[in-house]
Amino acid sequence: MTPEEIKAKIQGAHRKAVENRSVQRQRYPGLSDLFREVRLYGRDAGVDFIETHLSRIVNEAVEMAECKATYLELTAHGFGLAAVEGMAQALRDLTALKVEVDKATVRVIWSEPNPGYV
Repeated sequence: MTPEEIKAKIQGAHRKAVENRSVQRQRYPGLSDLFREVRLYGRDAGVDFIETHLSRIVNEAVEMAECKATYLELTAHGFGLAAVEGMAQALRDLTALKVEVDKATVRVIWSEPNPGYV
């Protein structure tokens, strides 16, 4: 899949979920086993990790989007900072989505929440 196709797939799932107000689902990300007992160091290692697991990450993002979530967090404990940055750049390049990094957490964002008034 091209980055644009991946982006459209995830955002389409989210759009459909938001439009269907009668359904409410909840899901917790199920990718923790990818990071269990894995240590990566270096930018190339982070890129390789994402390329290897991209289909699983995309499927998880679609499932989270179907639950009306606006992002997916990948927490990589034990990864070096360069590996985390490599992961983030690979996700930007391969999904065409917004990606943010906060220490060992990479957040893939497909929708910004609309601010509302209280």
